[in-house]
Amino acid sequence: MLDMKGMAYRLLPYLVVFLLFASAGGCAAQARTQGSKQQPAATTRSNELLPYERNTVKIAKKYKDSVVALRVTLHGVPVNPYKQLPPEMRRFFKHFQGSPQPGGGPSSHQQKRTERAAGSGFVIDSQHQILTNYHVITGALKGNSTHLKSNASITVRFPNGKPIPAKVVGVNASYDLALLQLKHPDKAPQGANAIPLSNSKKVQVGEKAIAIGNPFTLQSTVTQGIVSAINRNQPALASGMPIPYIQTDAPINPGSSGGPLLNSRGQVIGVNDEILAPHGTFIGVGLAVPSDLVRKSLPQLKAGKFVKQAMIGVMVAPLRKYPEAVRQKLHLPDHGLMIVKVKPHGPAAKAGLQGAQLGVSAAGRQWPVGGDVILKADGHKINHGRKLQKIVFSKHAGQTVSLVILHNGHRKTVRVTLAQLKSRMSKGHGLR
Repeated sequence: MLDMKGMAYRLLPYLVVFLLFASAGGCAAQARTQGSKQQPAATTRSNELLPYERNTVKIAKKYKDSVVALRVTLHGVPVNPYKQLPPEMRRFFKHFQGSPQPGGGPSSHQQKRTERAAGSGFVIDSQHQILTNYHVITGALKGNSTHLKSNASITVRFPNGKPIPAKVVGVNASYDLALLQLKHPDKAPQGANAIPLSNSKKVQVGEKAIAIGNPFTLQSTVTQGIVSAINRNQPALASGMPIPYIQTDAPINPGSSGGPLLNSRGQVIGVNDEILAPHGTFIGVGLAVPSDLVRKSLPQLKAGKFVKQAMIGVMVAPLRKYPEAVRQKLHLPDHGLMIVKVKPHGPAAKAGLQGAQLGVSAAGRQWPVGGDVILKADGHKINHGRKLQKIVFSKHAGQTVSLVILHNGHRKTVRVTLAQLKSRMSKGHGLR
């Protein structure tokens, strides 16, 4: 008599193996069937992207050949200027030092070497002229000119191309802009089309921002974010001049300077210029020179000029923000600018203008008083510092501005001869 119960237990493992085999075979067949059905979808991958992804991909492809890597080289530099750069400027320069001479040791620091700086730029017109930041190429220039030093060279490299020598056409040091011209424009790739400028006055907080550049010499890097703020008035590190920057959180790092910041229509809304970062790398705050300042500067750049804005040499505070009790007690007007400080030996100081001598406590803070009050500039009533700045920046060094001031309670007219705005990248600051 057969032991059916024992046989069932002995057959159970074989039954399990058979079922697993059958299941695996079925899955494999199903996978082959599904694979044959899904194969055509690989050819339509772009259609599966989200709309904002397709937009970014389209712009990156369209202008991949229009954004270049810049290399500034100085041969035979006796010392490393990196030591003399202010800390906030070091992040914009990537230095490569030549190998020390045989023998090395402490004396090797005195050996001559080659210094290089890297940055970005982009095609701005049909002549393949390249726009970039002034601070990227400043170390190669002779003083306040567009001429290269005898030991300096600038090269432009398009993606997958060879370095092409370039010359400097024009500079606007105040807005940290420079225009370059290829010495062999015929070597530019066919796809290197000019990127159009947008109207930066129409830029809105929250809209897409796409940055293209060469951070850490990694060419053709594309990053994306949004416009975090507009009219972010910040003194430019290259000149000290306040610029109404466009702020973005699109990642920007050393080597990105001079590259374009684009909107979703593929238009330049700004030129990537600075990052605010305590450790020199991006933490979410990038600043770009607005495209309207670029458009305003282009005629002078193309004309071969080296532009620096004029300066008057005062620090001011608007009286309209003073508490009414303070104005009444000191017989101050409700408009005008209190001169808080006068730059020593500057234009205002030479014209006899005086800064605040005292401070009055009110509304929980100190209010500077006792200085001259600027009421008008060139006939225009002045209520805030930006208006005075606009009038001054519309002029050149050597020209004058007529000020109506209150001096010791008496109204008088003073003519101030303007001077050139000093660059923070003067002698010893930059690649020298």
